[in-house]
Amino acid sequence: MKKAVSLATAALIGGLFSTVMAQIPGERIPPRMEDHFWRRKVVNRIDLTEKINEPLIASEQMSLYGPTAYGGAYGERNGVVQALINGLKSGKYLAYDPDSLTKSLTYDDVVKKAQAQEGGSGGGEEWDSGDEGFDDFSAEEDFGSDEFSDAGDGGFDDMGGDTPAAAGSGDAGGDFSLAAYETVLQFIEDRIFDKNRSDMVYDLQYIQLVWVDPSETLPDKNFVCFKYADVLETLEDTQWKNKYNDAEYRNMREIFELRLFNSYIINVSGRGVRTLEADFRRNQLVEFEHHLWSY
Repeated sequence: MKKAVSLATAALIGGLFSTVMAQIPGERIPPRMEDHFWRRKVVNRIDLTEKINEPLIASEQMSLYGPTAYGGAYGERNGVVQALINGLKSGKYLAYDPDSLTKSLTYDDVVKKAQAQEGGSGGGEEWDSGDEGFDDFSAEEDFGSDEFSDAGDGGFDDMGGDTPAAAGSGDAGGDFSLAAYETVLQFIEDRIFDKNRSDMVYDLQYIQLVWVDPSETLPDKNFVCFKYADVLETLEDTQWKNKYNDAEYRNMREIFELRLFNSYIINVSGRGVRTLEADFRRNQLVEFEHHLWSY
């Protein structure tokens, strides 16, 4: 009898610990497959030119503070796009072809792909529309989109005005320019209703970079994507600049997992969403979540 009570107590404590851990901001604990009551694959698009999203590509001016002051604890201070490319260049992880996520790409492969796109209309590859991509979702991992953006070398205005945040250095070590890749960022996630927690869980899978034509003539082009689990360390080492409060800098992992940005849905489980439908589909998913049973 005592043994049974001890086992029950241990199970209860373990369950409470898991619940508490799941509620800690920044902790990525997706539910087991057996606990998925409902799941949809969702592709989200972030417009990095929006005011709320500008800190994602903001550049910290080191000369203002010195290398160790305030945000000096972060190794990457030029935005998430520059940080992802730097991590790839240093060999921390691989990139993946957005059209086939089983095909890995090294930094040299990415440089060649970027140079081909700069030299012509995508280097002879097939072009995709940014709004109607991800046509084939039959395999849950066969999807992709990509986009970089560049906002210049300036910094935030001192009083938090409307001056756009600065982008990264604008180049990847001189190998290719990031100017065409710092306008849009996309990410793919599973939205899962966990039957144990009775709550919706957002399980990020991939961060995608997209080429955007600076002349606004050609459609957006899928570039590369990164597995979210691979880039966690880099995201934790990348500063998110708060232009209103130097005491409240955060890292990029917190920003993604706390969803401190604005995005809109462009694809739900393989079905493309047109621009005018994006907000409707977002509200549709929220309403569905609210009408699922709760304990």
